[in-house]
Amino acid sequence: MIKNIIFDMGGVLIDYNPEKVLYGMFDRETAEILLREIFRNSLWSEKDRGVIFPDEIMKITKDRIPAEVFDKVSGMVDNFYPYMPPFEKMYDIVKMLKEKGFGIYLLSNASPDFHERRSGIPALSLFDGVIISADHKLLKPEKEIYEKLYETFSLKPEECFFIDDVPANIEGATATGMQGHCYYHGDPDILIRDLKERKIID
Repeated sequence: MIKNIIFDMGGVLIDYNPEKVLYGMFDRETAEILLREIFRNSLWSEKDRGVIFPDEIMKITKDRIPAEVFDKVSGMVDNFYPYMPPFEKMYDIVKMLKEKGFGIYLLSNASPDFHERRSGIPALSLFDGVIISADHKLLKPEKEIYEKLYETFSLKPEECFFIDDVPANIEGATATGMQGHCYYHGDPDILIRDLKERKIID
């Protein structure tokens, strides 16, 4: 029986879409440089792991980033949250699940500044607990981060259901005994239908 719903953040609770943001702000060549060198680079993942910080990323990439956008990009690397608006419909889903008595938890690859910015994500006020990667120097889909979730909040994997937009992260969860839904489609109606089909909700 599922008692707890575990949510990812970027792509599920908030609109994490660097491509859309960068192509909307810069010319195509500049956007592709920024994606390659920073936002789709292993540096970004290591920031989420909590082992590298924004100023270090900018020092490493300084010679590869166009000088005329360097300051703007530096600000984005330091705080990307203004470019990731919350999904209103997902707030409604979280609220509905909370009212049905489910435990609600966050399991997200996120950098340390999450703690400063979380108040801008309304749904998080409804959560019973949070695990972010940087606090533990772990990343999804590493099995240890799922185990950290279970251990921290005394959860049983078989009683948890994970919602994440990355297939590898769902596979990682499944390998530790937790069911999941890959929210790659970004459609709340599909998610609700799956929860009903699995008899998690009526």
